[in-house]
Amino acid sequence: MTFRFCMELRSRHFIRRAMPDDLPLDAPVALVVHNADAGTDPVPRAEIEAVIRAAGIRTRYCAHGEDDLEGALASSFDLIVCAGGDGTLAHIASSLGNTERPIGVLPLGGSNNIAHALGVEGDWRDLPRQWSLSRWTKLDRCEADGPWGRHGFVEAVGAGSLTQSFEHVDDEPGTPSEKRSNGRKAFRTALEYAEPFPCRIEAGDWNWEGVCLMVEIMSIPYAGPRLRLAADGDPADGLFDIVLVRLEDRIEMLGWCEAPDDAPCPIETRRASMVKLSVNDRPLRLDDRSPDDRLSGVVTVRFRPQPVRILVPGECRTQEKA
Repeated sequence: MTFRFCMELRSRHFIRRAMPDDLPLDAPVALVVHNADAGTDPVPRAEIEAVIRAAGIRTRYCAHGEDDLEGALASSFDLIVCAGGDGTLAHIASSLGNTERPIGVLPLGGSNNIAHALGVEGDWRDLPRQWSLSRWTKLDRCEADGPWGRHGFVEAVGAGSLTQSFEHVDDEPGTPSEKRSNGRKAFRTALEYAEPFPCRIEAGDWNWEGVCLMVEIMSIPYAGPRLRLAADGDPADGLFDIVLVRLEDRIEMLGWCEAPDDAPCPIETRRASMVKLSVNDRPLRLDDRSPDDRLSGVVTVRFRPQPVRILVPGECRTQEKA
């Protein structure tokens, strides 16, 4: 039994076979990691793979949340296609071992904060033809040590109003823009009625202790329903932006929430490469959820040594150039 055949047998439980196509055998191979429930109008597997193959890329398929993602990422391929939202992309980025293999993002979620921060915009159907394996940008990966152990994340660690607002959002919006609008309304309501809570922040040579309405330790500029809380945030600079909303900031923040896309967030941020955050009576959130909302306490956040590569859309290419 050959080595290749052994690997194929071991791979069947985490990679589903690609749909038949007539692409040449030397065409690049993409591992398509697809969240079939992403967004307000989920896109079926067949449509996604057809668009990718039309761009001259062969496909292997992994259903996010169903198939073995870590096993799939350990297999042989040239690039990963993330067909989903922020949660899918964060899971791929956090789990990827060989960070030299780039990720092409098809932003199918409601907020798509990470894709938006990296300039991946437009109709997802147009993106695969614009990819080149030599044209990419970096995305930092982070990890948090907390009362629930160690977890990877990409967007932010937070507590307070934004975290609380996730509990009051309409779960069945008709469009992505409606989903973001509902999320922003929920955030404004949570901020308006939020009770202050004590926290402590240790960030290099800057320490702060007191009561606040919200704290976010952000690796990218956006959080929640595409709120640009860190106006000058950079997803690849190896620095966290600390957004601290104190009791005296409430009125100004509520005013900004009326039209958050029209002006920078009024909160001045602090930056650090490692942050220790102590919160004792509010759940701590990583990206869009808490590892365990029954636990609070001390969490230390830092960057992992190797960022991932995200393909940057450019000029369209033909199938023959793939």
